[in-house]
Amino acid sequence: MIFDGCHMDADVLICSFTGVYEREGLTEDYDTVDLSDLSGTRMYIDDASELEIRKRLETAGFPGDYGIRFLDNGNYHYMTRIMASFIKEPFDLITFDNHTDDKPPAFEGVRSCGSWRLDAALENKYLRRSMLIRRAGDMKECYTASELPLYISLDKDVLSEEVLSTNWDQGSMREEELTLILKELYKTRRIIAFDICGEDLPDEPCKNNLEFNRRMIGLTQI
Repeated sequence: MIFDGCHMDADVLICSFTGVYEREGLTEDYDTVDLSDLSGTRMYIDDASELEIRKRLETAGFPGDYGIRFLDNGNYHYMTRIMASFIKEPFDLITFDNHTDDKPPAFEGVRSCGSWRLDAALENKYLRRSMLIRRAGDMKECYTASELPLYISLDKDVLSEEVLSTNWDQGSMREEELTLILKELYKTRRIIAFDICGEDLPDEPCKNNLEFNRRMIGLTQI
């Protein structure tokens, strides 16, 4: 489902690698693709596991109306590259992340959560512009006129530890700053999809993550 204007009526898809969303209680209301049994997925993704992920997404009807996608913790941010590869029209990408995620992987034959933006730029023929937001001030460079639809990817580690906890080192952005930016994007751009990663570890998931996730779902459905 494409957001165009003031709201996005979109279904929610949860990608479960670690079980953290189950522990949070988020999976009770939304469709879930269980990926917890796959090997070769933590931080790095090999070809065999990527092929299986694609098959399971398609079985779930992806992309369908899944305008909001939850990707688990930051180790699985490469899912944005995979999901964006289903787009068959020119688009721009804005990524909120405390890390650049554009470094070549350390091992040959795999892609990583730290290389996915580079990989997408090299592989995706429909991706026209890839922009990175690490702090609210970076957004000024992204408010450029464009008629292309936009894919938004949010790694919650861009947010301050005062907002919530993730499994990676975090930035300094406040939730209020992020929300204002997202609302402005909703007013000015056509949104293809919005994905979110950056959960806490599954053994003791941060309650603030669940509350934040629900606020993000509500924000896109105003």
